[in-house]
Amino acid sequence: MKTFKGVLFDFNGTLFFDTVQHEQAWRQYVKEIAGRDVTDDEFRYCIHGRTNADILRYFLHNGLTDAEISRHAEAKEEIYRRLCLSLHDRLRLADGACEFLDELKAARVRMAVATSSGRTNTQFYIKRFDLFRWFNQNTLLYNDGTIAGKPAPDIYIAAAEAIGLEPCECVVFEDMPSGIEAAAAAGAGKIVAVASSLSHEFLSSVGGVDEVIPDFTDEAFRRRMLELLTD
Repeated sequence: MKTFKGVLFDFNGTLFFDTVQHEQAWRQYVKEIAGRDVTDDEFRYCIHGRTNADILRYFLHNGLTDAEISRHAEAKEEIYRRLCLSLHDRLRLADGACEFLDELKAARVRMAVATSSGRTNTQFYIKRFDLFRWFNQNTLLYNDGTIAGKPAPDIYIAAAEAIGLEPCECVVFEDMPSGIEAAAAAGAGKIVAVASSLSHEFLSSVGGVDEVIPDFTDEAFRRRMLELLTD
């Protein structure tokens, strides 16, 4: 059985099931700035896993300045964060995620986050979920404007480098086609899709996916992952 040395996590829709909140925020904001609705296919292929800059250029125009992108992005994210805070005690990581992260940390498995979220949202997550229990500034990679967004492989290559590994030595957890494509293009050793919003059947059909899980609650799955990572 092939063994691996590290784990790379997407965040939104993978460690934190927030697809509903992101979609609601984008529906509201696109209606406001573009006067139209967002289709399901646009969410799947043009929004989820993409950077705010790419999304805004898609819905508005490619000539947006950096300042315009920053203003629009923060306006949308303010809506999103309010929606997250309205969850109250339901504002938590995916079921089983904390247990899995604790187990990986206890086993000294190297791990990093590779998210398309920007700095403000990432700081929100760090505070709300105490992410520095498992990651640090160097292993929590986000969209800082210097790395090409998914489906480009750049952020997964950088995340693997941050923990001193090649992507082929890492297991990647993702939830969307753009992120799966990015992980595959980076040369990830194994890709596990998390069916937080897309169906098990659909994710199983996406090229590069080795396994699909609903969340992190299955103890047998977590033990098997630890065996792959600590053999």
